[in-house]
Amino acid sequence: MSKKIIVAVLGALFTVAATAGDVFTTLDADLNGSISKDEASAMPSLAEQWKELDADGSGDLSAEEFAVYEKAESPAGEAATMKNAPKSSSTK
Repeated sequence: MSKKIIVAVLGALFTVAATAGDVFTTLDADLNGSISKDEASAMPSLAEQWKELDADGSGDLSAEEFAVYEKAESPAGEAATMKNAPKSSSTK
């Protein structure tokens, strides 16, 4: 397969997976199970609400804390979509 086809296929798979509501995993670039303030900066609307969302003051958002954001930002309580999420994430 050519590199262009591989990139296109991977891009399509990423889009489908992200649209399925896996925004938390996409933002969790280091895959440690939480979203740091730095990782949240990729999604401005999330970063703007950081103080309110980090309920326990740990400096990271847990999946539960992020779920509060998703519910508040999504129409009719649907899971957040990728419209405001970062275009890609990197892993360490």
